[in-house]
Amino acid sequence: MDAVTLQRRLRSFALLFDYPGEILQAHAGEIAAELEGLGAASSEAGDTSALLRHLRDAELLELQAEYVDVFDRGRSTSLNLFEHVHGDARERGQAMVDLLEQYRQAGLELNSRELPDYLPVYLEYCSLLEPQAALDALGEIARLLVNLASALQRRDSPWLAAAAALCALAGESDWRASARRAAEAAKAAQARSPTPAPRDPSGGEGQGADWSAAALDAAWAEEPVSFLDACSPQGAGAVQPVQFHPRAAQARASGA
Repeated sequence: MDAVTLQRRLRSFALLFDYPGEILQAHAGEIAAELEGLGAASSEAGDTSALLRHLRDAELLELQAEYVDVFDRGRSTSLNLFEHVHGDARERGQAMVDLLEQYRQAGLELNSRELPDYLPVYLEYCSLLEPQAALDALGEIARLLVNLASALQRRDSPWLAAAAALCALAGESDWRASARRAAEAAKAAQARSPTPAPRDPSGGEGQGADWSAAALDAAWAEEPVSFLDACSPQGAGAVQPVQFHPRAAQARASGA
């Protein structure tokens, strides 16, 4: 794939996953033409034409409401990548700062409407890189894209076709097999580990278990996903979280 084709496809995916507006509806045909070649790489890619017809023909306000219902009402389908990595932990703030610096080095300046870890913004950043660097950057989020495709499949969302085609571009053509392997590995790990007991805050024997909400959260804490060399919260130093406003509310306000 040549550099121009890769760039145009990445920007097409950025538009597909962005909050829908008149620009997306006006250029749906051009996006369909750009993504047509991915049909050989993914069995789902051919369905992007159906998605694009839906995006083009739907009433805009209804389409925007559908988008919000799919992507803004649950972490599993969130388009903010660091939410899958850090959740609401304060380490997400420093990760945002580091990602913003990467964007600036690539010549990308963000407006105040979106967070830097918003998937369409990340795809726009990838489109500015050299082809191999772009594919490497896309590969960094391949695991997250597989998880997104799985979540969209569970919700029977038309955006599944776009997620599956993007998985193919990221090197995960058989995303279902990758999702199954990840689920099997998680199940095996759970089977090997007994149910964790709440931790004894005193550190002494015979004091009884601490069944407080904080202790239960600590007992069930999961190891965070690695993304863009983001460090684990357990090994990170003290950082100050950045302040931001929720994207969905701003996007809906701007579309009103």
